[in-house]
Amino acid sequence: MSISHQIKAVYQRALRLREQATTNPIDPALLELALKDLYLVLEELQAVDAELHEQNQILNDTRYQADLERQRYRTLFELAPDGYLVTDAKGKIYHANRAAEVLFALPQAGLVGKPLMVLIDQGDWSDFEQRLAHPHPVATEPWEVTLKSRQGDPVIVAIATNFLKDSRLGGTTILWSLRDISQQRRVEQQLQAAHVDLEDLIAARTADLMQTNAQLLQDLNDYHQGRLQ
Repeated sequence: MSISHQIKAVYQRALRLREQATTNPIDPALLELALKDLYLVLEELQAVDAELHEQNQILNDTRYQADLERQRYRTLFELAPDGYLVTDAKGKIYHANRAAEVLFALPQAGLVGKPLMVLIDQGDWSDFEQRLAHPHPVATEPWEVTLKSRQGDPVIVAIATNFLKDSRLGGTTILWSLRDISQQRRVEQQLQAAHVDLEDLIAARTADLMQTNAQLLQDLNDYHQGRLQ
């Protein structure tokens, strides 16, 4: 018999004892049986109370550890050198870290609630919409977008995404990592321009050498013809 059924049985006997006490003397056998059942129920309740106390302690410890881990991940999220965003499936921002504030030149409060697409250059909207419409669970290769310029030079970022599906609620959360590669791209452009300049210089020097060589050959030929005459 479960503890709940035992409590119910003892309660029924207690009611009968109460009824008898108001009309007739209490049956000693019934009183002894009721007290015995009450004692057993109390023992069961003590055991249940001890078990619930232990389970409650385990739950409290688990909750404490979960809160501690959450705080650790929150700290890592905030202090990460790259910009991190958390959005819904349509790109609406729920969370943004401090590095994201710098990238977008907006405070966290100004980022939360905004669609990410309005913060990137319009030329990248088509690619952005395609990637949201046909997501991969984990992006194998980062892709690049240009953020809208708010101050100074435009910011180019390499984006990596991770799509998390909630099987219970059916929603999708997207984790975004945005790495500023503007300086890298500027250096690459400078190196490319320097390479083009070097090729032009080499071509010009080659043309000068060829012209000089041709002139030397011509002078040498004129010299030999003069001697023969």
